Parts: sequence; structure tokens; C-alpha cells
Amino acid sequence: MKEAIKVQGLNYTYPDGTRALKNVNMEVFPGEKVGVVGPNGAGKTTLFLHLNGTIKNPDGNISIFGKDISSLQTGERIHNVGVVFQDPDDQLFMPTIFDDVAFGPINMGLQEDEVRQRVKTALALVGLEGFEDRVPHNLSYGQKKRAAIAAVLSMEPRIIILDEPTANLDPKSRAELIRLLKRLNRDGITTIIATHDVNSLPELADRIYIINQEIVAEGPPRDIFSDWELLKENDLEAPDVFKLFKVLTCFGYDCEELPLSLDEAVAELTKTISDAEGHVHLHIHEHTHSQVQKYLHNYNHHQTSDEDPNETASNYNKL
Repeated sequence: MKEAIKVQGLNYTYPDGTRALKNVNMEVFPGEKVGVVGPNGAGKTTLFLHLNGTIKNPDGNISIFGKDISSLQTGERIHNVGVVFQDPDDQLFMPTIFDDVAFGPINMGLQEDEVRQRVKTALALVGLEGFEDRVPHNLSYGQKKRAAIAAVLSMEPRIIILDEPTANLDPKSRAELIRLLKRLNRDGITTIIATHDVNSLPELADRIYIINQEIVAEGPPRDIFSDWELLKENDLEAPDVFKLFKVLTCFGYDCEELPLSLDEAVAELTKTISDAEGHVHLHIHEHTHSQVQKYLHNYNHHQTSDEDPNETASNYNKL
């Protein structure tokens, strides 16, 4: 299968001498859901700006559906790859939502009827029907996020790249956005998402790249989140549900694959209770306390220097 995106040996240094990317290699296949995670300043946004051609790359390091990105005309490039930036105000700059969503199709040279149909379809996809005449800065933050996605969808890209899509959203808006992104992927759009929201990643990514200027690791979410040293070295966390079930294993909970999401946790508990005739059996054995302390210490690798990394474990021992 031809890659949707292929990156080979990509390097980039900003004019002030700051190294952003070092020998980055990446493959994304059509229809995939891929997550990109890494600490602040790891190069995620810089990589994305290369993938949509905003930062020019004349060295042939990046291909989109088998074509060198530098050889693509502007219309072909934006039809293939659309980027939704973290701050929607960076993308919403026109007087009305209609103007913002129509901006791309107009610049693709489409006829007026086609532009209007694309705006209508894109706004319907993100749940903003009837918002055509609304002023962008009067919208809620969640609505702005959806409007920014609609502005990209109106160009009908085959790949959508999203930088921190769930950042600063309330729980309802976050859940709605996750449902939207999953629907877009089911409809055949390849999605690439950079996020610090690790609790959303199991739903939004089947495969994860860790980047810290260079690609540090790649694999399924369960493999990535099981490697505590890898997470610690790259200032990352695991999903809360995964950590909870990791602690439960210290109390004798038998689980072949630790759940990564709430839905997986419900399925796992339902299976366990059904198999055990309506009960979950937990117990404390000789090594329970030391195992719990170990995992609590692993979870607390983000503590500040003036905090005691063993405080939580010590409080646990008092129980």
C-alpha cells in the first residue's frame, strides 16, 4: 500500500540556530489514526508545517501519496493535507464564519455554487448549521474549534492534521470533538493528531509516534504507555484508566491487557465479573505494598523538586 505520508531523514533548523527536527522518519498509511506526542518544544508543530508545505522542503524528504510535496501545486497540496492549528483564532480571520469556511474553496478556484455547497456540508459535519453569518470572535472556544475544522474540511482534504485539538475545551465540547474526529476517520480521512491529552489518545490513535526533535519510539498505544522509562525520559504520561488498572494488578487483579479507555475498562470489568460469578477478587499479599509504591513513584515523575516523591506512597502505607 502506498503511504499517505512518507518522511525520510527530515532535518530542520530555524534561522536563529534552534534545532527543531533531526533525521525524522515517519510513515502514515491511508485511513490510519496516528498520534504524535512529545514534550513542549519537541518539534511537533514544525513537523506539521512541513507536512502541509508551509515550511518549504526542496530536498525531497516528504512525499504525499507518492508525490514529492515540493512538486505539488498549491491546490493539490491543500486538497491532500489540511492542518488545524491549536489556537482557532490563528485560522479564523474573516468577518463571518461563511467567509472563513469559504476562503479555501474560493482560493482553489471553485465556482460559487460549489463553494456554497462545500461551506454548507462542512458546517453540517461539525454541527454548526446556521452559523454562516455569525462573527467568529463572538463564538465560544469550542465553537471556534469546530469552525476551524470546518474551514479545513471545506477543502475536502484526504489527510487532516490537528495540533492539540482538545486543548482548553470543556468536557462536553471535548467529547463532541472526539466523536467528530472518529467519524471523519471512519469516513476515510487519514487523521494525525498531536496532543498532551493522553486520555483521548486511545480513542484517536491506533499508532503513536513519540518525537523529541527526532523520532524516539513508535508503536501501538498499549506498547508505548507500558514503557515507563520511555515516558519518563520524554516527560509524558499514561492514561488515567491504564494507571488505575496497573495498580489493581498489585492487588491481584488478573488482566491480560490493561484497559486504555473507560469503554475498555467497562468491558474488562464486565468480563471479569461474569467469569467470576458476579465478583471481583482483590487481596493484599507480601509484595503488594512494595509494588504499589513502585507504581506510584512511576506515576509521580512529574513532581516538582520541592515535593517528596514518596509522600503518596507513605500515606498509602498508613492505611
